[in-house]
Amino acid sequence: MSQSVGNKDQSDAQDNTPPKKSKLPIGLVVSFLLCFLISVAASAALTYFLTSSNNNEEMMAETQTKVENQLNAMRQSIEQQNTQLSAISAENETLKTYLRHSSANALKNILIDQEENIQAYLAVMRQAIGDLSDMLPNSSDWETTYQYQMDLALKASMERTTLLNLLKTGEPQQNNSSLPPKSPTKSN
Repeated sequence: MSQSVGNKDQSDAQDNTPPKKSKLPIGLVVSFLLCFLISVAASAALTYFLTSSNNNEEMMAETQTKVENQLNAMRQSIEQQNTQLSAISAENETLKTYLRHSSANALKNILIDQEENIQAYLAVMRQAIGDLSDMLPNSSDWETTYQYQMDLALKASMERTTLLNLLKTGEPQQNNSSLPPKSPTKSN
């Protein structure tokens, strides 16, 4: 028994001495816990960032595809419009040729020539009346009457020429009220 008592004493002696606890300081535990939480948060953030950038790349790829499709559609539309414009230009040139050679244009030119011939004839008649009045005595009254009527006819002819020129060229109307000079009236 003595052994058992000796063992018992030893075990009591061991019980009296404080047992050795493996006590970690609280700061160390908290620091490990914080390190673990920071590591998990960083991993989660990195995973989120990588997955969201993949989504952004997919969205950007989709957007780029849409933009390229719209660009191709615009190019085709522009090509069609250019084709239509060139066709319209060709038709425009054809219409200009027809207009230049149209009977209306020829008729305008004929009327302008006729008015110029009428003006030349009236100028000659005016001169002839002046010469005739020089030859005949007491002719100043009828010369004045005929000169006035010839001036009215000449003025009307000049106005018609101006209007025809406007139809021909499209230039703005110019006031051209200059008449050939009157021959002096003679009184006997």
